[in-house]
This record gives sequence, C-alpha cells and structure tokens, in this order.
Amino acid sequence: MQRFLFLFLLLGPAAMGQATDSARTSGIPPQSNYKYSIIHGVGATLALTSTPNMQAFFRQNSIKRDSPLDPFVYGNFGGRYKRLKLLFDGGYGVNLFQPNEKDARVVRRTYALSGGATLGYDVLNTRNRRLYLNVGVGQLNYEYAVINRTTQPVVFQNQPQYNPAGNIPSLQFRNDYWDINVEFSQREKRSRSIANVFRVGYRRGWQANAWRSGAFSLLEAPQDRISQFYFQAGLYVSGNYWANQ
Repeated sequence: MQRFLFLFLLLGPAAMGQATDSARTSGIPPQSNYKYSIIHGVGATLALTSTPNMQAFFRQNSIKRDSPLDPFVYGNFGGRYKRLKLLFDGGYGVNLFQPNEKDARVVRRTYALSGGATLGYDVLNTRNRRLYLNVGVGQLNYEYAVINRTTQPVVFQNQPQYNPAGNIPSLQFRNDYWDINVEFSQREKRSRSIANVFRVGYRRGWQANAWRSGAFSLLEAPQDRISQFYFQAGLYVSGNYWANQ
C-alpha cells in the first residue's frame, strides 16, 4: 500500500504539468487587423489601347504600328483606413518590343505618360488576401511619330533640309478618363510589410479630344475617346498602425 501511495505522489505532479493536447490547439496566428496603413508601390502595366479614328487613319495610309500593346512602369502612394483605400499613381511608357523593321511606313510611340487617383473598398478580405473594387479618374498622354523609310542616301549635315514625303514628326493626344479595376493584394501582416498586388482594369475617356502636333497647328484633326484595358503587377511597402488586440 505504501508503494502505491509513493508512486501516486511521484507521478501526480508530472501528469498535472503536461501540456494541453496539441491537436486541440490552433497553431495559426490570429488575423491581422491594422486600422490604418501608409502605402508606397511600384510595378509594371501592360495595356491594350484603342483610339479608333487615328487607327483608321493609319490603316487608310498603310501605316503599321510596332506593337498594339503599351508597356508602362508605375509608382503609387496613398493610404488605407479600415476597408477604404486611396491611391495616387503615375506611369511612364517604356519600349519593350522590337521596332518594326519590315514595313516601309511605321508609327512609333515616342512618349507616354499617365497619372490619376483611385478610391477602393475591399469587398472581400481573408486572413491572407484582400480583394478591392477601385474606381478613379486620371489622364493619359501619348505622342507618336510616323516614319517613311526610303533607300535614298542623305548626307548627315543635310538632314535638317531633307523632308521626305510621308514623315509625320509628331502626333499628340491627351485624354481625361475614368477608371474601374479589380485589385487582388496580400494582406498586411506586420507593422512593416512588403506584399504583391495584381490589378485588372478598364479606362475610358470622358469625351473625345482632337489630336495635335508638336511641330505645327493641325486643322480638321480626328477626335478620339480613349479606351484601354490593362493589367498591372507590382509590389507595395506599407506601414501599418493601430492594430486591434
């Protein structure tokens, strides 16, 4: 009897000190719930842009584009409060595609710039992701040059006096637009977070604007209302504050 009592006293404290069964506890940390964020982001945009009246002019004159796609690099900054997010962004066009060397008459984009602002609401948010519906406004600026290739040799010093038919030095277009897009981004996890973000959206000009030239005044120029589908992929850095406990 004394032996059983001794074993009971020896094993009792050890049994009482055992950890709770791990199968009954969750190893998943609680969902982050920061109220406010300051956001800075960078990324790339690939856009399919339509200006139908100018494109019709190019077709009528057998002028070919280098590529129908417009690549941009962009940067943005803004803030989030609870489920609302406001971002200001700017983009600059880059030439990623090989120039068209096979056609005699080609149009090349020499300049592209975008800028705007969007306001979003996360219609769906989970432990790891947020899905935003964003609406916004902005402006797109484009400039193109039409090159008419010839085999005629030209002395370098004589280029200012050489003006072959078919060359158009400057075609400029500016259009204010409205924007709607869907954004899929990683949820902030710490007070300082780096995360990825993807957007698919559509931009449409508020009204038709006339094309202009940087070289001379154009008369009876076509008017266009821009239409643009785009995809964005990027990274953002956020500072997050006021987490609920």
